[in-house]
Amino acid sequence: MRRANKRSLAILATALLFVGWIALSAILSAISVPLRVDLTEGSIYTLSPGARSMLQSLEEPVRIDFYYTEDAAKNIPVIRNHALRVQEFLDELVRVSQGRVEVKTIDPQPYSEGEDAAKAAGIAPITADGAGRQLMLGMVVSGATDRREGIPYLNPADEAYLEYDISRAIISVSRQTRARVALITSMPMDSSFDERSRQMLPPWQILAQLRTLFDVEVVSPTAEKLPQKIDALVIAHPKGLGESLLKSIDAYAVAGGRMLLFLDPFCESDAQTAGPGGFGAGGSASDLGMLPAAWGFVWNPGRVVADRKYAQIVRARSEGGLATVDYVAWLLLKQDAILRTDPAFGTLQTVVMLSAGSLSKGESSTLEMTPLIESSSDSMMIDSSKLGSFADPTALLREFKSDNQRRVIAARFVGQVKSAFPDAVAATTAPATIVVVADADLLRNEAWIQEERVGSLSLGWRIFADNGSLLFNAVEQLCGDTSLLSLRSRGSSQRPFGVVRELERQAQDRYRVREEELKARITQVQTSINELQRQKAPDQMLILTTEQQSQLNAAQVEMSDARKELRQVQFSLREEVESLGHRLMLLNVVAWPLLVAVIAVGFGVRRSFWRRKAAA
Repeated sequence: MRRANKRSLAILATALLFVGWIALSAILSAISVPLRVDLTEGSIYTLSPGARSMLQSLEEPVRIDFYYTEDAAKNIPVIRNHALRVQEFLDELVRVSQGRVEVKTIDPQPYSEGEDAAKAAGIAPITADGAGRQLMLGMVVSGATDRREGIPYLNPADEAYLEYDISRAIISVSRQTRARVALITSMPMDSSFDERSRQMLPPWQILAQLRTLFDVEVVSPTAEKLPQKIDALVIAHPKGLGESLLKSIDAYAVAGGRMLLFLDPFCESDAQTAGPGGFGAGGSASDLGMLPAAWGFVWNPGRVVADRKYAQIVRARSEGGLATVDYVAWLLLKQDAILRTDPAFGTLQTVVMLSAGSLSKGESSTLEMTPLIESSSDSMMIDSSKLGSFADPTALLREFKSDNQRRVIAARFVGQVKSAFPDAVAATTAPATIVVVADADLLRNEAWIQEERVGSLSLGWRIFADNGSLLFNAVEQLCGDTSLLSLRSRGSSQRPFGVVRELERQAQDRYRVREEELKARITQVQTSINELQRQKAPDQMLILTTEQQSQLNAAQVEMSDARKELRQVQFSLREEVESLGHRLMLLNVVAWPLLVAVIAVGFGVRRSFWRRKAAA
């Protein structure tokens, strides 16, 4: 009888607990205090303090139209899960903003008004399957002043930057006017008259596109002072700036200004030193006077970073004629050279730099330095005197000797700066934000964009590097609200198989090592053949000797064997990945459920044993 009473009491307690939980949830929901706990790594479902500050500072309401073709994504787990993640983030924005942000989810079905609205808003459709089904996953942010900012495609690969991208769009549409940017440069970036062709040259594409995003005012290096009420200052390869303008720049920094500096140790795009082609014939170092040292950062004019890992491949003359050579002074920087946690730089894939310098923090500097782009450890510093129109890429490669140090090529400096002019009128000091890139040639068209032409007809521009995005993202970040500067990339809800990726990386390393060995062997054989060819009489140049034919046959056999070996490496990789997948499936489907069942049976047997013992 006592056992039955205990059982009834347990059932009643469970029922009361369930009813209490429902009542508590209803009360909390009624008073708008939801009970939420974010236990994810990096708290990816919780807004950062910067985003909360941005939402609370909104003076006018903002509307977000979220376009998502749900039916087309139902068989694509990556897209479906990412869309759910975006929807949950938007719900959090609405909750925290307390009515300042309104979200409308639109399913753009084929031939519907929603699809027409999505296309009119610039939402990019992507192919969802082999049947040609179109899928949309993007959004349009609209402000009270009818300003609109679109995100054509919310790529799942960019989930870490979701908070930054949406916050940036909200800040952009909430502005009453476009942000004002002042530009100082000694390079011929703006439209100019060419004395040789007697024609007007168009502005560089990077300036033309910058003007579509911001209100840009070009300031002459001979100007007396900066314009009033600017949101950001861009200085690209400064030279010959007067003391009055330097004092104005210094005062802007001391007052907490936001600047983007391109300081080049050997600017090949300098109008005063460029050759007939306007590029690469000469070079000069940027000159910002005593400002960098006074502010607290150091850069090395006249010294260029040479990097073997990121070296660009160029055609250069050698003893055997034209050959492809690694030009260690021209860099093609990949993702592993860029700070992935920074929203402005983390999305960049490749950045081309030509004769870049290095940056460091001053010994007594109080600035906080964040490296944004770095060289590899397979690098060294060289004198810029070895570059220019007489540069020998082969000689630079032959003399290259790595010192196993990484160099900072771009960095952000934040903090209060000291004035470079002791007699300057004291200004209100506030933390300045200074982004410094130790190269200015990256802004030139030839470094990142190419015009496609058929005769005199222009077919548009093809972008092959992210140099433009580097400038646009950095300026947008500087012009944004102070909360935007504090945002960083967040974690991802996707959980990739780290072991599988490690297997792939190991296999790719084996593949790359063997491939390099093969290329070196082929180059060696070709060099030997060329040497034998030079020893022959002029009338026998087209005839292969027995020795040359033997070497060619040996090279072909080795090439065939190496290719078989490379295919075997790839096959082994697939086998390892499939084997790992089978083991994971057995663990998830069989082993873990079986283990839980055994534990449950064990508890049941143990409980029955103690009951029988208590009854006895």
